[in-house]
Amino acid sequence: MTRVARAGLVSALVVSFLSIDVGAVRLAHAESEVPATNPLTGNEAAIREGRSWFRAACALCHGIHADGAGERGYAADLRVFKLGFRGYVETVKKGRDVPGRAAKMPPWGGALSDQQIYQIGAYLETLAKDGANWKEASR
Repeated sequence: MTRVARAGLVSALVVSFLSIDVGAVRLAHAESEVPATNPLTGNEAAIREGRSWFRAACALCHGIHADGAGERGYAADLRVFKLGFRGYVETVKKGRDVPGRAAKMPPWGGALSDQQIYQIGAYLETLAKDGANWKEASR
């Protein structure tokens, strides 16, 4: 192999390695975009908007009081939610299969914006019972 060919091969390998490394960093950044706690916690305007969005999008399954007693049957009682804010956002965006139940929570990531999801979370935090965890999930 000539010196020029070797240099070209080394350059190609370095570029490939850097592309993979940059891609991994980009992926890690995308996964950590959701903050550990809701930036809209306690924001009265966000809570009002969240209440409205919750009633329009969530109450049918989770109940008007977020107690899980909705018109479509029993869903999660969001007043005792324990997965932390990131877990909440992930569940809302991706949906959730519920073991032992035919029904599952549909993904809302394409229907609700991050802002709307955060507003709903701010509202739900006001309904939380003792022991609920809307902060970072414990590991």
